[in-house]
Amino acid sequence: MPDTYAVETRTVLGKKVAVLRRKGTIPANIYGRGIESVAVQMPWTQARSMLNAHGRNTLIEVKIDSESAARPVVVRDIGRDPVSGAVEHIDFFQVDLTRSIQANVPIHLVDEAPAVHTYGGVLVQSLESILVEALPNVMPEAIEVSVSIFTELEQSLAVSDITAPTGVTILTGGDVGVAQIARPRVESEVEAVLEGEVGDADGAGDAGAEGETSEE
Repeated sequence: MPDTYAVETRTVLGKKVAVLRRKGTIPANIYGRGIESVAVQMPWTQARSMLNAHGRNTLIEVKIDSESAARPVVVRDIGRDPVSGAVEHIDFFQVDLTRSIQANVPIHLVDEAPAVHTYGGVLVQSLESILVEALPNVMPEAIEVSVSIFTELEQSLAVSDITAPTGVTILTGGDVGVAQIARPRVESEVEAVLEGEVGDADGAGDAGAEGETSEE
């Protein structure tokens, strides 16, 4: 069973919600397909615990004080103060447990890449999240991708290489890059310098040949 969190019906709306925040209360809304949006609120301490325990798109329940049954929801959006990063607002999306939903979930790189230790390669993650579709009760908080396949420099991994959990469909294009092993920075810089010297030498040789031809 998903965790359940108590919320209260909210009567303070608009700019006046700043008063709630100063009192340690977080304004929120519950909305969904075919239902009327409901304004609610919850204590900041409870909101913090909830967000620490569950990522976005994880199925939870909220119990409104005026209703007998809890509602199945996912956290769809979190409004934060642009300076402090403090939570200012939460949007809950009420789900139909029989209908699939789409969500962007984080990609977590796990395990160790042998090429990092063997050749000093640099592991570069180029994709932070991936779009997936699943029923609410199987929607993952994150997709784990093992980098143990990286045994050589310049190897790469694309979305098509990811194995989705059971019941989850990946919607992001398969040719999108996820991660790669780059050459060590020093090695790359040395190669660039050597290529430049070779180019200069070739250019000097051409110039000399042209000069000799013109003298003849």
